[in-house]
Amino acid sequence: MRNGAKWLFPAGLTILLTACVAPSPRTAPYNLTTAKAAVVEYYDSGGYERDVAEVAAEATAWLEERAAKAAPGERLAVVFDIDETVLSNYSHMLSQDFGYVYEVWNRWVDRAEATAITPMRGVMQRARELGYTVFFITGRVEPREHAGTAANLLAEGMGDYERLIMKPAGNEQTAAVRKAEQRAALEAEGYTIVASIGDQWSDLVGGYTEKRFKVPNPFYEVP
Repeated sequence: MRNGAKWLFPAGLTILLTACVAPSPRTAPYNLTTAKAAVVEYYDSGGYERDVAEVAAEATAWLEERAAKAAPGERLAVVFDIDETVLSNYSHMLSQDFGYVYEVWNRWVDRAEATAITPMRGVMQRARELGYTVFFITGRVEPREHAGTAANLLAEGMGDYERLIMKPAGNEQTAAVRKAEQRAALEAEGYTIVASIGDQWSDLVGGYTEKRFKVPNPFYEVP
């Protein structure tokens, strides 16, 4: 979960909500209780996992194709977001009724209990097998959330990365601007970012990547 989160529903979930409430142009927005129930149903039914697995398969195929075409000495890299990309905070979000409380979130990060999103962990591990350098660029805050985040990634089988790039404390940039700048800095170091993978469009916009892969996130939106 991240500061400034907003509701976001993928296309399939939007159809489900429409079927549930079917508002006319003069009615109120979707009832929040109904919306939350639809998110839970999407997750529990296996729809979320299937959609994530589809993105993971597409990303893996691209990484394999691109690695086969790499020029000699080319420094190929992959950038991943963390929350709802490689680590799932679903149990925490469910316990908070999809709300966000800063202090409660910090305690969750410190416990390092987020679970791996299995298909995306597979993408990360396959990237390393292919010789890619892996970077995590996250909205988690440095230095407050560094130790818990690093411990969580290691515990979930994703400790084999080059660098954990976090949001500096007090940084007021939008995620979209900050993450694009961080990717640009990696390119300036000589890396070719073959793929950027994230659950938010703000993880992916702004350039400095050959391809973008959007993981579904029906839980929140970060600008």
